[in-house]
Formats: sequence, C-alpha cells, structure tokens
Amino acid sequence: MGRGMRDPPSAFEQIATRHRAEIAAYLGRLLGHDQDAQDLCQETFLRAQRAFPRLPAGANTRAWLYRIATNRAWSALACRARMAARTAELDLDTLPGRDGTSPETRERLRLVARAVGALPPKQRAALIQRRFEGLEYAEIGAALACSAASARANVYQALKKLRAALAIPGEIDEER
Repeated sequence: MGRGMRDPPSAFEQIATRHRAEIAAYLGRLLGHDQDAQDLCQETFLRAQRAFPRLPAGANTRAWLYRIATNRAWSALACRARMAARTAELDLDTLPGRDGTSPETRERLRLVARAVGALPPKQRAALIQRRFEGLEYAEIGAALACSAASARANVYQALKKLRAALAIPGEIDEER
C-alpha cells in the first residue's frame, strides 16, 4: 500500500469499535465507575483480541465480550475487600436519562444504587445487563455462563431483593 494509507480495520477492530463504549459503561456500572472500570475495559479487549482467532464463526460477539468483561469484573471484585465489593454504588451520572433530576429524585436513585451494589455479584450483573444494557436473556446467560432461564431467575431475584431492601412493594416493574 502507498505511504500514508492504512489497512482496512480487522474484524476484531470492527467488533471492538462497535462494542467498546457499551462494555466500558457496563463495567462502570458494575464496579461503581472508577478507574478500575477503565482498566478492566482495556484488559477485556486485550484478552478478547488474543482469544478472537479461537472464537467460532457465527458466535454472538456481544455476549462473548460481556462474558469476558464480567469475568474480569468478578476477579477484580474478589480482590477487593468483601464488604467494599458488596456496597459498590452505581455512578448516577452514567444512568441514561438522569440529567436535570431533582434532589429528591437523585437521593432516591442513590438509595437504589446502594441496594443494587449490595446484590450478590451474579444477580447484580444480570440486572445491570438486562435493565441498563438491554441484553436479552440468552445474551445474559452466555455472558454469565448460565442458561437463559437462570439469567431470568437472577434478574427476578435481584428485583425481589431490591423491592425488599427499598421497602417499596410493587413499585419496581415485574420482569418481562
């Protein structure tokens, strides 16, 4: 190729470009949006790049990336003190549509974020993937190394625990 011309992006570069922002946001929500999340996002894509040649043709690359990210996050959480990992808060600024909220609404969101942070890691990951990332149960199952039915059960249990923790029965929608 001529000087100054660049090779077309590889298949992996295209996948990374397409999914990097959502994986970074997911890790931020899962870990409390700190520097660890950015580091783990970078690590996720480095691991994915090394494993990409072994990925079967036609594999769901989005779910595959979520699985790598989730595994990296769980490893990071295991390295933190157990109490710190159980009380990690969601960064309210990363939640969609939360700009310009009233102080009362922001306080309520903080309470919800604390309750989400107190969930067991698998339930927290399933809930965040479903409610914030919009993944289907099959994708969540692939990301968490479980069945779609188990993913649905984890989301259901997470919602049930949130209702109990927040003492607001029926206010959180039943999972579809």
